[in-house]
Amino acid sequence: MRTLAIAIGNVLRGDDGVAHAALELVEQMDRRWCFQLTPEHATEIAGYDAVVFIDADTGAGQTMVEPLRESPLPPQVTHLWSPAEIVALARALFRFAGRAFVCRIPAEDFSAREQLSPRAAAHAQEAARQLTRMIEDRCEL
Repeated sequence: MRTLAIAIGNVLRGDDGVAHAALELVEQMDRRWCFQLTPEHATEIAGYDAVVFIDADTGAGQTMVEPLRESPLPPQVTHLWSPAEIVALARALFRFAGRAFVCRIPAEDFSAREQLSPRAAAHAQEAARQLTRMIEDRCEL
């Protein structure tokens, strides 16, 4: 199963880079790193069986990988795209028929620095374990 993982966040803003740190620890899938999602990501995911969007989440109590709740295409193009909107665009324009997941990693400190907080660093390790397990189970969540 061809799987693409996309880490979203700014590594210069503390815990916002936690997705990048987690993805560095996973080698069993194709990997991409970005600051934010753009419509071009829809083109890229079209050729995969599964895609996982990894991001810092201030509201997450624990690290979790879960199926993405899909949504329709937005009525207009904006500068901010959600994983659900990227998947909807990929399905509509490029016939993406794969599964989509989101990995939410707890984060708390978004100050201007390159280091993760100790809590975010621990959650990056947990995210890597969950992503590896997901690949080993062939994306069966």
